[in-house]
Amino acid sequence: MLTVVLDMEEVTGSIPVSPTEIRVFAPVGANNMGETPMSVLAVERRLEHLDPATQKKYWSYVRKYGVSDKTIWKDIVKEVEKTRNQNTRRSEVMGLRTILGSGVGAPRFPKAIPKAIPKVYELPDREDILALSGETYFPHVVLMAFAGLRAGEVCCISNSDIQRVGNKCFIDVTQSKQASGRIKEAKTTGRVFLPLWVYELTFDANYPDILPNSLFKWLKRRGMSPHQLRHFYATLVVRLTANPELAHRQLRHSNLNTTLTFYAQVEQEDETALLDAL
Repeated sequence: MLTVVLDMEEVTGSIPVSPTEIRVFAPVGANNMGETPMSVLAVERRLEHLDPATQKKYWSYVRKYGVSDKTIWKDIVKEVEKTRNQNTRRSEVMGLRTILGSGVGAPRFPKAIPKAIPKVYELPDREDILALSGETYFPHVVLMAFAGLRAGEVCCISNSDIQRVGNKCFIDVTQSKQASGRIKEAKTTGRVFLPLWVYELTFDANYPDILPNSLFKWLKRRGMSPHQLRHFYATLVVRLTANPELAHRQLRHSNLNTTLTFYAQVEQEDETALLDAL
């Protein structure tokens, strides 16, 4: 008989003694700490709103820290703090907060949760991207590099999504494909405007069905990645327009700081241009 306490309310309707814990009592084997592992059902319920890739990552944290039915934050917080890589530690804290909750002992924003460190990519040249012309997923690449679409979003694209009204060409981004193939609402929705040449290249192109992970591997074999192309686009827009707000809107970020801090990169040619201007 499995009794599960989830979301601070037992299935029978009673309230657990400690609202800061997720308790799961099940006749299953013990982990290497001699404790009953948290049930699969309990973790799945906590993670069901996340995309499959994030779920897989958070499951790895459950295993790494031996999260059990008795685990509370004070049991593992010191171990989590030993993770050297700041971005990894931040991800672990966010994942464990999702599973264990944000009650007593949980790291608090903003001090206890490390800030993410921007990842700097070696951006491809425009010629390197356009050199993929004629390959199967070239239209997908163009929409990532010159419209800033994410991999999951571009994997959902069909010809009817690429629109033109008068002299304005655009895509209304509303959905994204998950690693499992499931379609859900895009991480951020909105209208993305396209250059005319991008519209003409993509509006009647062929869009074979592909999963985001497969597209990632296809690009990796060619020395690129979807996120790298999104950084390329952000940097390009900021450089060409000198208006960060345009990049912010086109990339559909929740705030301008995300665009400038994590996406728009400073290249050597930018530094040279500044020195020449001065």
